[in-house]
This record gives sequence, C-alpha cells and structure tokens, in this order.
Amino acid sequence: MIKLPRIPIKGNHIHYLIGDDFNKSRPTVVMIHGAAQSTATWEYQIGALKDHPKFNLIIIDLPGHGRSVGISFRRIMDYSEFLKHFCDELNLKKLILVGHSMGGGIAQILTLNHPNRVCALVLVGTGSRLRVAKETLTAVKYDYETFCEVAPSRAFPEHSAEELKEKFKQGLLTTPQEVSYQDLVACDEFDVMNDVKEIGVPTLIISGDQDILAPVKYGKYLANQIEGAKLHIIKKAGHFMMQEKPEEFNRVLLNFLESLD
Repeated sequence: MIKLPRIPIKGNHIHYLIGDDFNKSRPTVVMIHGAAQSTATWEYQIGALKDHPKFNLIIIDLPGHGRSVGISFRRIMDYSEFLKHFCDELNLKKLILVGHSMGGGIAQILTLNHPNRVCALVLVGTGSRLRVAKETLTAVKYDYETFCEVAPSRAFPEHSAEELKEKFKQGLLTTPQEVSYQDLVACDEFDVMNDVKEIGVPTLIISGDQDILAPVKYGKYLANQIEGAKLHIIKKAGHFMMQEKPEEFNRVLLNFLESLD
C-alpha cells in the first residue's frame, strides 16, 4: 500500500492510501470511514484488496480526519459532494463505494445524485436514517473525554478484543472535538428513507447482529428498498464488524466484488 502526500481538494489537503497496482481503466474501490474515524477503520481490509487484479483501491481520510487537513462538514450532502470532487481530481470514472456508518450515508447520497459515476455499492453498519441520541450529542459537545471513554462499549460488544476498543478510543481522542460533533450532527440529520429505493446499482449490505449504533433492522430496510440488494449479517459482531470479524468480512466483500461484471 502506497501512502501518498496530501493533495489539495476544495481548500482541504487530503491524505489517502492507494493500492499497489493502480490502473485507471479499472473500477476503483473507494473506502469511506464513518464519523470521527479515519483510514484506520479499514486496516484489516488493505491486505485483501491492495493488489487485486480487477480493481484499484483507494482509502480516504475525510477533511479534518486522520491525516487530512481541512474543515469537516456538518452535512452528509457536503461530504458527498466533496468526495465527488476528490474522485474528479483523481480522474476516477468507475466507482465502487464501500461506506461504513456515516461513510455509508455519504455513499448513498453520491450514488443517488451521480448514478452514472457509481457501478456498485457496499453499505456497512449503516442505514438510510442515522439517528444519534441527544445525550450523545450533548456529551460530545460538553464532555468529550468522558464520551471517548464510554464510546468503545457501544461500538463493540463486550466480548470484543480490548486492543480494538483501545485503538478506537485513541482514534476518537485524536479527532478534534468539533469534528466529532459535526459528524454526529450530520448523521442525526441524514434521512434518505424515501429515496433509497432509487438506487439502481448492485448493492451489498453488511450488518453486525450485535450492532447497537446501526442495528440489523437498518440493514434489512436497505435490503428491502434497494432492488436486488444482498444482505449479509455477521454474527457476534458490533458496529466495527470489519475489524472484529475481518476474515468473514473480507470473504463476503471479495465474493461480491468478484461477482460484478
């Protein structure tokens, strides 16, 4: 995996990872992290995708996240338009969007608004509506350190590895409080429940059966609304099933990608 220097996009300097063998004639898998996260979300997917013969791979740090410098957004629509500009700058024509949580919302809106740019969609631990409790918003705004201490117990089931929980907490602590708050406001205001049925590209939905942030019912709704969508539920996994059960997650993801024409 090659780590590239930051590139300027709409006033932001954006960090991203790119696969070993990049060919613009092939579709590009673009992996999009969720609220207050970074490219680290997809750490366990890099090995499976970085040198795939059929697809390019790009993993992005959204503005204000991870190693990217810039101002984050308060609306998922704005993140979606930013991502389109990013793909335009890199001259990416055929996109396979893989979005987790807020990243799934970004992917849905980009697909709805620019269907000619997206040839497939993978929605991970996300929904067509992403509610955030008022208590959570208040904690993030006024007592961020306590939020960061408590958040791992909601993002991961009790049995998950302590190493994953600690990495998640440290990632939150290194994300600016205002970025985390704006992301969660963006999630709370996101709602495409009446529009998602218009998505017309091959779609895979992956949910964790112990995910309390984006419950399985969110995935089932997406699967029922998007014609031909496939739903895979990973057992004994929470919101970060790609880290908790990476072998199963990667197998399901690769099977879907390799089934595409």
